Amino acid sequence: MDTRPGSQCSVAPEAVLNSGELVLPPRISRVNGWSLPLHYFQVVTWAVFLGLSSATFGIFIPLLPHVWKYVAYVVTGGIFSFHLVVHLIASCIDPADFDVRLVKNYSQPMPIFDRSKHAHVIQNQFCHLCKVTV
Repeated sequence: MDTRPGSQCSVAPEAVLNSGELVLPPRISRVNGWSLPLHYFQVVTWAVFLGLSSATFGIFIPLLPHVWKYVAYVVTGGIFSFHLVVHLIASCIDPADFDVRLVKNYSQPMPIFDRSKHAHVIQNQFCHLCKVTV
């Protein structure tokens, strides 16, 4: 990136795309990884997991010599099972702070942060959106 004086550099907020249109956050808070709408990264990770597991167990392991097949099924099956359990646990957890979970009503729309009042969402360990100490 050219940082010389007079060069054309533009810095835009995260909510503005290259086309200049504003991207608004979802109106309802997400409770966990199963809350709709799903993020496209979630869809990609599940598709990659299914693709890799079907390729591993349907193509790669059957091509191994007969002696190695059982060992490969046990080892990769254990790794894939462990990953699946950890992925499911991570998707089911509410990532909010404990104090936020006590006062948050997930059925209400998310508050909108006003930068004219505060410079940052969290200042001095106080969240101005949730109105709790974090």
